[in-house]
Amino acid sequence: MMKRFITLIVLIIVVNSCQQQEKDYISEKMNIRNVSFEVPSNFVLKKNNSIDTSVYDIFFHEKNIGSVYLGAYYKPFTENYSITEEKEIYDKVSSKGAKIYYSKYLDGDYKNGIFNDNYYYYDTINKNIAQIMLPKKPNKGSIGIYFDSVDIHKNKFAIVSNDLSEENKKRFLEIFKTIKINKATY
Repeated sequence: MMKRFITLIVLIIVVNSCQQQEKDYISEKMNIRNVSFEVPSNFVLKKNNSIDTSVYDIFFHEKNIGSVYLGAYYKPFTENYSITEEKEIYDKVSSKGAKIYYSKYLDGDYKNGIFNDNYYYYDTINKNIAQIMLPKKPNKGSIGIYFDSVDIHKNKFAIVSNDLSEENKKRFLEIFKTIKINKATY
């Protein structure tokens, strides 16, 4: 009798857990002007006050985990730092708090992005070319997607997150795949 009761409790817990996981992955379609994408139903988008750009913060369990931008002024993903092969310059500039690296192989390290926090590549998402950004290390960098021109006014579109948990990275990569741009309407 006790064994059946324990088995029943375990079964209820397992079924409830599976239903909760399934709930977390239900998608909800979002539209920002002429761009649509799907987010998990437990994500909340809150519009920011902005003049020239549509900016939305993305919340998950009341924690800000990312942002969505649509407007004329967003730039492609880049990283701002300097590299030098002169030790004196490195010592002087780094002591003032600037982001600078010392390298004996300046040209090669720069061209290969050795000191970048992120990897960058281009991909086609629903017939639109996007710049994708992924972190190199588990606890440093960002995940994001950027489209250079999403309408006849050449507005830019980006989604960026600094929450680098493995689950969040997977969620955002899934969101990126669902982006659709209707250029004819704007």
